[in-house]
Amino acid sequence: MRLRPKLIVAFFLHSTLVCVLLAVFLCHFVNERRSADFRARLGGITHLGAKLIDRGAFDELRAKISKDLDGADARAVERSRAYRKLSEQLNAIRNAEPELVRFVYIVAPTEDPDHPRYVADADALSPDSNDVDASSFNKQSPVAAVPGLKRALLDCEMVVETEYVRDPIFNVDSISAYVPLGGSKGNCAGILGVDVIDGDMQAVLAATRTLAIRASLVVMGLALIISVALGATLTRPILTLSAMARRLAGKDFTVRTAITSQDEIGQLGLHVNAMADTLKQHSENLEQLVRQRMSELYAKTPTAERLLLNVVPAATGEQDGEVVIDRYDKVSVLFADFIGFNRLSLRATPGTLLTVQHQLFGIFDRMAEKHRLEKVRTIGGAYIVVAGVPQPTDDHALAVARMALEMLTEVRKFANSQEPRLNIRIGIHTGPVVAGVVGTKRFIYDLWGDTVNVASRVESRGFPGHIHVTEAVFECLRDVYRFESCKPLEIKGKRPMPTYRLSPDPLVQTPGDSWPPMRQSIVKP
Repeated sequence: MRLRPKLIVAFFLHSTLVCVLLAVFLCHFVNERRSADFRARLGGITHLGAKLIDRGAFDELRAKISKDLDGADARAVERSRAYRKLSEQLNAIRNAEPELVRFVYIVAPTEDPDHPRYVADADALSPDSNDVDASSFNKQSPVAAVPGLKRALLDCEMVVETEYVRDPIFNVDSISAYVPLGGSKGNCAGILGVDVIDGDMQAVLAATRTLAIRASLVVMGLALIISVALGATLTRPILTLSAMARRLAGKDFTVRTAITSQDEIGQLGLHVNAMADTLKQHSENLEQLVRQRMSELYAKTPTAERLLLNVVPAATGEQDGEVVIDRYDKVSVLFADFIGFNRLSLRATPGTLLTVQHQLFGIFDRMAEKHRLEKVRTIGGAYIVVAGVPQPTDDHALAVARMALEMLTEVRKFANSQEPRLNIRIGIHTGPVVAGVVGTKRFIYDLWGDTVNVASRVESRGFPGHIHVTEAVFECLRDVYRFESCKPLEIKGKRPMPTYRLSPDPLVQTPGDSWPPMRQSIVKP
């Protein structure tokens, strides 16, 4: 997929997600707010409606309530003037919110507190209620399933239900408000009840939700239009630069892009134009430059260069005939000396001796290259490497320690096949040195300084099969490896120097740590 469709899809999906979340939030918020508003309005309507009720008519009808009243007598009461007045007033209360209010009625308590009786109902005189059985006057209203009505009758106080209640008579879920029509706690005269059924309220809430969803769809449509516009605006300069890059790849170095903004895209255009200028300049001189470089290349001897790199590091050379000598403040020097090498030289033939030395030193050379160390030189059975020269590095001590541990492992493997067996002693010190090339014929890359001398002394005072290090190395690696304290090293002109024996068990497993445990000497004494 190309960049512009990706941006359009990304913007549109992001906007759609925001719109969906907004629509869900709005629907939930509107439902909560409208429900709370409906309950408040329901309570207000009921409270005001109670003030409209004709108390004289109410008292007249309440006096006629009797458990012995039959249906015909109840229907006759409903045709009385008092009942018609109350019915008109109840319908007026319902007509105040015709979409919200479904039932309006008056009940009065009786000797049985769980079975009050209806006094008046807004629907009793409706045209489709001519049947005698349709009469509501004097009918019992079981309040066991309507806790709000029961509480209003007992406490004679206003009650507005907060949750839907199942009406056992009409078999619907409703929220009701109840307001007393006089009396006191325990002696309530009657209750005006106003019901809102679940279906009517959900219809009103559904209309609100539909409005919210339509608004979200409109916003999503606008988001799509904006996404397309943004995608086109943002990708136009990128597509222009892409077309320019294709022309540059086709060696058309005269193409340039117009800079229309000062943002990152504009800065990129400036850099691309500058690159085109440079490419044009180099293109004009390319053939001459190639001929010149090819002549220089043929004049050089590749073999000599490779030999030179095997003698001195690549970063070392000569300037105006003088040798470059550099000081390095933080390096680690490793001295390693074979134990038993002289005895082997007395017993083995020169060819065998050189083969052993070549094999071991070849292994060490590959280790040094692996850990990016610089081999200094070999003297007999001694091998010297340094880390941090000629390229400074922060992990010089860690690199030397890794190589030292690998050297012990390789010598242990090799020693089992030799008689007398070889062993190795290693010393490491960290500090400053001076490094450079010595001589003009058969020159070597060498190190000077107190750090080199201390590393040599640490190695000579060490134990076969172990790595002897100074306090400077200990401070660099104390959080990586375990150390064992050794006898301080006595050096002439210096105070006793604390030394340590490096344990092969790391405190922290670092990349490249793969050696086996070596708590004992690598060969038998």
